[in-house]
Formats: sequence, structure tokens, C-alpha cells
Amino acid sequence: MDGDWLSITEAAARLTAAGDPVDRSTLSRYLKQHSEALAVRPDGKSNLVEFGALKTHRAENIRLKAPIQSARLPAVPPARVASSQSEASARKLAADAEMREMDLAERRGQLVPASEVDRAGRAAIALMQASLEQALEREASSAALKYGWDERTLRIVLKGFQRLGLDEFHRQMLKSIEAMTRPEEGQAAPED
Repeated sequence: MDGDWLSITEAAARLTAAGDPVDRSTLSRYLKQHSEALAVRPDGKSNLVEFGALKTHRAENIRLKAPIQSARLPAVPPARVASSQSEASARKLAADAEMREMDLAERRGQLVPASEVDRAGRAAIALMQASLEQALEREASSAALKYGWDERTLRIVLKGFQRLGLDEFHRQMLKSIEAMTRPEEGQAAPED
């Protein structure tokens, strides 16, 4: 049989029968990668490959995995499989019930999408920062006129206080978010 020119499909079938499991598309890619060593000739719509050269080339370049001995594997007891299936079924039922509960809460308006909360939070913080900036400018000008202080220096001091206040606000918000994401720890944590 060596020296036979076979189609790629037939060559894949023979290699698989000989213990080198390969499908047609994998063998086609293999032939393209090793085109300098393996000759392929067109024959109508299909390509032919010399089977003996292909078999020799694959024997030299492909490491075949040893077949797994099924006798070495421990048998899975049927009760465990049934138990796993019933556990999976129970988990699926619990998840479905939770999803129905969440859908109902959303329809009642008791649930707000995280994207809306995020968007509203960002808008509120931006509004707060803009309001603080405007108030800082007004108060710096007013205090400079009222007390005769240098307005530029006063702005620097007030911006420092503003930064400290925003940092504290940020820290408190992170603590609140952490308490919400871990409710069991959040309830036990003492308030500052």
C-alpha cells in the first residue's frame, strides 16, 4: 500500500485506522505546513498525497498519545452520579426562583439597575464638586474683601480644605459600598 496516492480524506481514514487519529481538516493543515517535504498533486476537485511518505513523515514528526487504559480508572458509583444530578437540579431550581424574585422586585420598582445607580452617583458627585468650586470662588473673594486677606492665598487654603473634605467623603463612600457588598461584615462593623 506504500506508494499509493490517496485523497486527503482517504489518507486521514487510513492513518486513523493505523492508530494515528487525525481528521481530514487537520491533515490538510498538516500537509500545508509541511508542503516542502510532502508532495501533493491535484486531481480534479481533490488533492492526492502519497500515503507511504505521509505515514513515514508523521511517524517521525508526530508524537502519538498512548491510549488511556480504561481499566485503571476507578468506576464512578451510580449513586454519586444520581446525587450530583439531583444537586445540580436543586441548584438550578434555586437559581430560577432567585431570578423570578429579582424580576418581580424589578417590576415593583424595588430594584434599580446598577448602571442607573452608577450614573446617578457620578452626576451627584460632579454636581457637588461644581457647587463646591463655585462656593469656594465666591467665599474667597468675599473673605478677601471683608478681612483684607490675599485672595490667591485664601483660594489655595480653601482648595486644600476642599480636597481634604472630598477625600474623607470618598473614604466614607468606599466604606459604605464595602458594607453593602458584604452585609454580614457591614452590620458587625462599628460606625465611625
